[in-house]
Amino acid sequence: MQPQPNKLSRSEQAKINGAKSRGPKTPEGHQKCAQSAQEASRRRAIALTFDCTLLPNESREIHDLIAQDEFAYHQPASPSEVQLVQELIDVNWRIKRIRFAQTNDLVANMESQRQRASAPQLSATMVANAEREGSMPNGAQLQFDRRVNILATHRAKILRDLDRLRKRFPVAPGSQRVLETKHFSTEFQFEGPNEPAAPQPEAQPMAYPTNPDTQTVPPAPEAKATTEPVEITTWAASALDFHPDAIQHQIMTETNNRILVLAPRQTGKSTAAAVRVLHEAVHKANATILLASASGRQSGQILQKARQMARKLDIKLAGPPPKCEGFTLANGASVVALPDNEETIRCFSAPTLIVVDEAAFASDTAYKALEPMLTVSNGTLMLLSTPNGQLGYFYEQWHLPDSPWTKIFGTLDDCPRVNKDAIEGMRKSMAKADFEQEFECKFVASSGQFISVETFRKCLRDDFEPFCPGWDETGQ
Repeated sequence: MQPQPNKLSRSEQAKINGAKSRGPKTPEGHQKCAQSAQEASRRRAIALTFDCTLLPNESREIHDLIAQDEFAYHQPASPSEVQLVQELIDVNWRIKRIRFAQTNDLVANMESQRQRASAPQLSATMVANAEREGSMPNGAQLQFDRRVNILATHRAKILRDLDRLRKRFPVAPGSQRVLETKHFSTEFQFEGPNEPAAPQPEAQPMAYPTNPDTQTVPPAPEAKATTEPVEITTWAASALDFHPDAIQHQIMTETNNRILVLAPRQTGKSTAAAVRVLHEAVHKANATILLASASGRQSGQILQKARQMARKLDIKLAGPPPKCEGFTLANGASVVALPDNEETIRCFSAPTLIVVDEAAFASDTAYKALEPMLTVSNGTLMLLSTPNGQLGYFYEQWHLPDSPWTKIFGTLDDCPRVNKDAIEGMRKSMAKADFEQEFECKFVASSGQFISVETFRKCLRDDFEPFCPGWDETGQ
């Protein structure tokens, strides 16, 4: 008996038949195909979004800023993804609303405690009693927490659905045009007894930042006004009303392309770096600026400060490069925050500025990936940190003899914003070694070191004659 040939599936047979087709032959057929393709493109490109109902005390501007950030981060490429992102915005907004109501309820409970006690002001006992009453099994605080937990579970499901969609239907950047999203506003309307219902607004196109590869961002008037070179401190004072102290001025104006900044906590290192980052992005078209750190949260702090400054200047922000955290300006400059992961940061080339926050805590492998990026662009590498023991790249570069680095050292006395009483309180409450490291910028030896590297360095001498002048490296 002869073996039966493999039977093709319907999809495989359809592909074979489609390959044989040469398309319509008549003008009517060509027109019909064009109309069908146009209609399919229109259906694919339009998505309707309904935001959550805003209460009278809630800000439309804040809601829209949050929506723009979410769309810029997730960059939905299909109507289904747009709807999931909109649901995510809705859930996050409702969680914020519940937390706000929870705080108000606790404040009202504390005020009730104060009035019952006929006290002129709140005491620690009253606050504790109000918290305890709200946290009882049927208390209001516990009810608020339960509602937040339910919404957080729903939010996790939305994020999982988004991830599944992207894995099942991957879309390469630039392969699909930007979605035309129709946005319906749903502010809460109050109607009086004899007042007609307020008319519902028509659907408006919602503009949100997208992948710069798939959208041409129109140049903002502000960007045109700031394209001429401006000295950074003058620009910061006039545009941002930012007046740096001595250390911040050095961070912003240093021209060497290798900069080390060693300064205590909360002395404005990150803020000065954010000003420099935004100035570089605004005044250098197509510049690539990378923000790195020992964790994405730390690099995200400089990114968030730069983003807030850009919004203060009404600069239009578009989304970052694909699968990155950051933003892009109309002049093509991009600011990207990176994690401390060698494998994921190697794809960037020729950056004009790299800023590493809390650099003493970053891994040596991250520096191995970052430094070669500057060989072509001759860009600037700036490391900001407090000390972290007597090991690592930052420590070695700070103590390097004949160093090519410009070293900026700051103290608490250099920062006029420091609260002296708070510092003295921490000096008494913290361990001596921890305080010296965090606020006096001393490279303290770790608990496992028998001899401090600093002590060992002080013992090194080179002003003596060698014991065996004829001895060479080969042992001859």
